[in-house]
This record gives sequence, structure tokens and C-alpha cells, in this order.
Amino acid sequence: MAYHVRWQLVGRSGLPLDNGCIGEGICAYRDAVAAVVEFLRPYPEVSRCPTESYWLARRSCEADLAVWIWIERHEDEGATRPSNAWMPPK
Repeated sequence: MAYHVRWQLVGRSGLPLDNGCIGEGICAYRDAVAAVVEFLRPYPEVSRCPTESYWLARRSCEADLAVWIWIERHEDEGATRPSNAWMPPK
């Protein structure tokens, strides 16, 4: 099992402006949480939505931009996904 830490930048209207991934293939949940904590460190305004499992961060309460960040759990992709490796013709 692997964890991916994702983020999305949103404007005041709630429309997405940009997105990305902080870490992919993080093996331990606590390491994924540590990546979130490190990412949120420079933001003075941070809140967490426990029902939706994401964090919301802003530079200030008046800021026009906000960042949503969340952790996704993925099954071991190598074991469940067929190999796409190229094989020479026989």
C-alpha cells in the first residue's frame, strides 16, 4: 500500500487554479502526515475538515488563494496492475 499527498490551489470563488503532488509512493501513513505537516508549516491559517479528510491553508484569513491538501491511499500498484513492460516479439 502506498500513500500520495496531493494539493490543489483554489481561488476565493472555490475554482481550482493549480494542483500537484507532494509525494507519491510514501509507504507509511505517518510519513505522509509528516509531509503534510512540513508543507503546511509556512501557512499561519490552517484548518482541518475531519469529515472530508483534507486540510485548508491560507496565508491569512483575507487571502484570495487557499490550498487544499489531502492524503490518498493506493493499493500496491505494482501487484495489481499488469506489467506494461515491452517484450520482444517471439
